[in-house]
This record gives sequence, structure tokens and C-alpha cells, in this order.
Amino acid sequence: MKLATYKDGSRDGQLVVVSSDLTQAHHASGIVTRMQQLLDDWNFLAPQLQDLARTLAQGKARHAFPFEPRMCMAPLPRAFRLVDAQPPASDELAGDTMAGAHDALPFEATAGQDGAPEIDFGAQLAVALGDVPRGAAEDQARDGVRLLLLGNHWQRRCEGVRAVSSLAWAPVAVTPDELGRAWHRGRLALTVCVAVDGRALAPVETAKVGTPDAGVLIAQLARHRAVSAGTLLALPGLPRTVLEDASGMAQVAIEAFDAQGQSVFGALCQPNRSAVDAAPPG
Repeated sequence: MKLATYKDGSRDGQLVVVSSDLTQAHHASGIVTRMQQLLDDWNFLAPQLQDLARTLAQGKARHAFPFEPRMCMAPLPRAFRLVDAQPPASDELAGDTMAGAHDALPFEATAGQDGAPEIDFGAQLAVALGDVPRGAAEDQARDGVRLLLLGNHWQRRCEGVRAVSSLAWAPVAVTPDELGRAWHRGRLALTVCVAVDGRALAPVETAKVGTPDAGVLIAQLARHRAVSAGTLLALPGLPRTVLEDASGMAQVAIEAFDAQGQSVFGALCQPNRSAVDAAPPG
């Protein structure tokens, strides 16, 4: 099952079910309106959404409409807790200002006053969790994974110290069963592609970069206290890119593909705010 959150003028948006090929969508409002509500009551609500997803796949959903990624907020627009598993472990990130797939950077990407690079970014895989009890073993912790997400994690530094950290997310979040063999015992096997202004960087095979088992990381997170539904855990392992001079950059694009070459989360195409501000109206 693939899910997205459409912009509707509210802080938390409107939950929609998206077809596997990312072409069709259907509002989930007859079942649940927001992603956090779904994560809070997953066992009751998710089977109903699965039924809707099957109906959509069969072409029988009466109110289906073409899926439009530009309408998407972050799949979970506001996370109660966002934890970065990259060392230092359990670093808390801001989960209340996450951007959608086509939203501009919240800051202008430029070089520092001394010409030193201030900006780095990297593709970011993450899991959205249900409730995980304190002291959960790895298998139980792994079962707490409800959704997987692909993001773009930007960092801006001031005098070598991180001053601003920003996360934008690809249009859809995906349940583990949707991934088939690409999700096995807490590890992903996908090809992540990154491009800066259309110039492709070397693709990354997640199965080859040593990404740890998500179950191990979640169990570590739950070692001393329970994990609440709606927590996002950003997984380590993907490389970062330092922009020597970001002032002329227009856009960064990130997308992940399965073994059949199909886009899993949709494309994340995030423009530099300076390029957006400079664009002519209309």
C-alpha cells in the first residue's frame, strides 16, 4: 500500500491512497483523514485502507483521480519525534517543519562569506513506527515498522557547526509488504539515484552500503522507554554530498527504484529557494 498526504490548507493535510504505479489516487477520508490518526490506530484502519488500495488497483474505485505529486506535503507532515540513527546515535531532529517533494528549500543555498561550502545534503531513508514497547526485542521492534519513506536531508553550517537541518520527503510512504523482496528482515534493497541540476551522481545500491537492520536500531531506541506511534527513525548508510558552491544550483532530485526499475516513493524534486524567488511570476 502506498499513501500520500495532499495539501488542503491545514497543517496535517488530507490522507490519500495511491496506486502502486503512482498514477491514480483516492481520498481516504471515508476511513481516516490524517496519517497520524492511521498510525495511532493502525490495526483497525490499515486493513480498510488495504481494501481501498485493492479496489483502486482493480480500476473499480468510483472517485479515483490522477495522482499529482506537486500536491503532496510530507507523508507525515508533523512527527512527534524524529530521530536520526546516524552517529551520534539518537540525535533528535526537528519533526515539525518537514517539506513536501516539490517544496523549495527553507533557506537559500549559498556559499559562506569566506567561500567555504556551507551546504551538504543526502538521500535519507526512514521508517515510520507504530507503538513499540519499552525493552522490545529486535523481532518485535521490526514489527513496529508501519511505513518506509525516502527523503532529502539538508544541512547548512555556520563556521563549521550545523545551524539548520531540513528534511523534505518524496511524495508517498510505502508499507513493507508493498516492497516484496526489497524489504527483508529490516533491510532495504533499492537503487537510490540523485541528480543536481540534471547531472546524475553515482547511483547507490542500499544493499551494498551496509545499512543496518532497522529492527536493531528500533530496539536500541526502545531500550529505555516506549516508542510512540508516529515516531520517524532516519536510517544511516547513504552518502552525503557537499556542494562547493550552491549559489547557482537550481534543483536536487532524488528517487529510489526497485529491481524492476519502478519508482517506489515517487520523485523528490526540491528547488533552491533563490531559484524560485528569481523565477518570473506565472
